[in-house]
Amino acid sequence: MLTVLMATYNGAGTLPQVLRAYMGLRSPVGGWRLVIADNGSTDATDRVLAAFRGRLPLSYIYVARRGRSPALNGAVEHALGSSGDGGELFVFGDDDAMPASDWLCRLQDSARAHPGYALFGGAIVPAWREKPADWLLRLTPVGLTWGITSPDLRDAPVYPGLVWGANMAIRRRIFEAGARYDESIGPQGANYAMGSETKLNLEIYRSGNPSWFCPKARVAHIIRVQQVQPDWILRRSFLFGRGQCRLVAPAPSVEWLGVPRWMLGRYLRDGLARARAWLRRDRETLFLCHWEMAALRGYFHEAWRGRRKRLPRIVITSYSGELGGMELRMAQEARMLGKAGYDSMLALRRFPGFTAWAQDLRARQMQVRVYEPPLFLEHWAWRRWNWLRARVTGAWRLRRLRPDLVHVAFCWTAYGASILWLARQCRLPAVISVHNAFPLETFSDWQRPRLEEAFRGVKGVYAVSDSAMRHFLDLYRDMLAPQTRLAVIPNGVDTDTFIFSPERRIQARKELGLPPNALVLGCVARLSAQKRPQALLALFARLAPQFPQLHLVLVGTGPLEAMLRLQAQQSGLQDRVVFAGFRQRVELLMPAFDLHLLLSKNEGFGIATIEAMACGVPAVGTDVPGTHDILHDSEGGLLLPFDDEDAACAAVADLLRDPARRQRMGRQARLEAEQHYSMQRLEQQLRQFYAGLV
Repeated sequence: MLTVLMATYNGAGTLPQVLRAYMGLRSPVGGWRLVIADNGSTDATDRVLAAFRGRLPLSYIYVARRGRSPALNGAVEHALGSSGDGGELFVFGDDDAMPASDWLCRLQDSARAHPGYALFGGAIVPAWREKPADWLLRLTPVGLTWGITSPDLRDAPVYPGLVWGANMAIRRRIFEAGARYDESIGPQGANYAMGSETKLNLEIYRSGNPSWFCPKARVAHIIRVQQVQPDWILRRSFLFGRGQCRLVAPAPSVEWLGVPRWMLGRYLRDGLARARAWLRRDRETLFLCHWEMAALRGYFHEAWRGRRKRLPRIVITSYSGELGGMELRMAQEARMLGKAGYDSMLALRRFPGFTAWAQDLRARQMQVRVYEPPLFLEHWAWRRWNWLRARVTGAWRLRRLRPDLVHVAFCWTAYGASILWLARQCRLPAVISVHNAFPLETFSDWQRPRLEEAFRGVKGVYAVSDSAMRHFLDLYRDMLAPQTRLAVIPNGVDTDTFIFSPERRIQARKELGLPPNALVLGCVARLSAQKRPQALLALFARLAPQFPQLHLVLVGTGPLEAMLRLQAQQSGLQDRVVFAGFRQRVELLMPAFDLHLLLSKNEGFGIATIEAMACGVPAVGTDVPGTHDILHDSEGGLLLPFDDEDAACAAVADLLRDPARRQRMGRQARLEAEQHYSMQRLEQQLRQFYAGLV
């Protein structure tokens, strides 16, 4: 069943015509009902509704609090009181919008044809009581002013800000999840900030629910005589400016008098242009200047009343010693938060390669700062002196970043806890992301009270794997408040960038100097003790005599590189081992591999594993936390025993001898990467995690 919801205030002048149009509606599959919220009308609205109650499936509620948003929220609550399928539509109309006879059927058909969409908009055509002058109609933004959308728009995805309240439909599940109109904006008398449905629609979109436009679902919007007068239109521009101040945060810029300086300059320039147009008797330019200045006055009015929109800032920081999977995930998250409507910033310590990496991120319009607070919970030496420095200057340095929430990434046990303590000193909420499976550790009498103090400000914790979360809770469960939000959010892979590609396979093998018919073991990882590249090289040495065409490719750098080169030379395999070094675009090399091997002694998750899977490369790894979480029930990968070299060697040899099996595993690996680790899934999980925390 479809539910149509409508708010009315003193609508007796248009309601009879609108409700007669509703009487002509074709019933959609399952039927429909109409809920009208009377927002304290003082005219004959109640008598009009009573006259139609017997002729329409009409329910009537009275909402005393003035405002279209409170009235619609009341109608939503009333509708939710009846049972229904979460996928059904709540359709919104206006008391001055007359639907076409097939309106509900068109919306229902569109919703059924596009089950992945949650918001649907339709065409809104004008029903002029008096048509405006041609020049005025040509210059006026018809959508912002009269809520008109053209039926000539394509039947296709649409920007949610272009879906207007006189003709839109939202799936019931969105409201069951808690979505509501913001009652502080939207029509509530003569003076208000526009944008109630725009804000709701954008929030729906940012929660991972896209919108679709259905041009055949049409309503006719009654435009009254006074609504085509220039004074009314300019008043509308003022209300639009107020709404923009509440809804849209401008790009960072120099400010004067509490508003962006460029806006003040624009206002002055428009004022001069208006004067010139008045002297020339240029009616059209004069109107445009009036419209622009009215919108700016609305913005200034709202900003000077302290209601200006500012995006909540999330500062993502950590104790970081090298560029690895955690740092890449932090940058990835900063980009996603920016898309989700937050002002995100990376604030990190310098490490080898930091400068070049930061420059690349800044070139992609990301905010990156150097932030190196005193560390007293991570390092034993000079801990009291560093704690004193943190008390004196640490909080001030954190406040300079202007965060609304601090995200601290934990790479190991207490590494990051000093920043968490500083966030608590600044009275800032914090969240923790856990990027490794920590061992149990006994905290000293120096650490424990300060850790307990730091954790009082933690509002949420997510880990990149179940193993990482279990190990973290074993350490810190008693320090977390009962209401702390907990989640497991795996790392993601861009499945549009990391792809299965025979062309890339050929090109990558040429670039690496590998024969076209070679068998290739590959590993993308830091050359550090945690990743155990020396064990991988030893495994390769055992396999090499059995497979004369076998080669090994190591992508990455690290402290063990010189030792590994010597190890390869001593085994006489240096001509079959490729040290590819650090590569920015590993997606161009991974297709060269027949197998991707990661023999780590522990992992938080292992981004390279899912990247290889997305490229259609079977993933092989040691059965340790992190890697186990990805591959324990995977048909696209294989777990090797950590402490049985013979069994591990035999398992890899069996795979190398069976190209058909590798091909099946590669197809399944790609499918699993798309289903479980896509960027779309990661973005949705992050939005849900942060919702309400800032």
